[in-house]
Amino acid sequence: MDKAILLAHFGSADDSIRKNIFNKLAAEIREKFSACEVRQAFTSNFMIKKLARRGILIDTPPDAIKKLRSEGFKRIILLPTHLTAGEEFDNKIKPCAAADVEIISPLMNDSLPEILAVICDCFKSSADEDLILIGHGSPHRHNPVYENLQRIAGAKVHIGVIERSDTPNFSDVVKRLKNSRAEKILLAPLLFNGGVHVEEDIAGDWFGNLSNADYKVRVIRDGLGSFKNFRELYIKKLEVRL
Repeated sequence: MDKAILLAHFGSADDSIRKNIFNKLAAEIREKFSACEVRQAFTSNFMIKKLARRGILIDTPPDAIKKLRSEGFKRIILLPTHLTAGEEFDNKIKPCAAADVEIISPLMNDSLPEILAVICDCFKSSADEDLILIGHGSPHRHNPVYENLQRIAGAKVHIGVIERSDTPNFSDVVKRLKNSRAEKILLAPLLFNGGVHVEEDIAGDWFGNLSNADYKVRVIRDGLGSFKNFRELYIKKLEVRL
């Protein structure tokens, strides 16, 4: 065995997220690509330090790559679960590129119609509901992927972002809701895993503001990585490389 797949997540201190999302994806990749070693790393130093205080040790991508090299792996495929090429990808994933390290692009660099179809299958809205998908946003530079996703989403699917410095913001989404004459809304995370952003920003601020604007809102708290058909998109990305 000389090939390794390194999964790079932003990270989470939530045990259930690591078990039911990160570890499930890793297990599915091991089953599909049994000739490859599969490891995981976090890009968030905050999450790594937080877990270390609990005795749970997680590598950064550079540290994980260093270990794999020392163990004799000649080809390392670095697969980020970050959905877009934002700050984490630019600053912590791209610099890992090397002759023996192949970096796979973020999922939403691929066919957006296919990805949106899978997302809508994960978050099934009823016929009388509009679907709002809330992503993180990219505060260090404007990230057009959200606007590109909106262009293909149709009248009853709306893309928003948490970061107030990025777009489409809350006001942009409300304008679309008025145009679609929405009354009922399904609010869901456009995030690989949920955690704090879901509880505080999506089920908190967005839910409260939409409810105060007289919309009837229900929330899905599960991140996209909770759904097997969404995790399969990552396996498809690996299939073309292995």
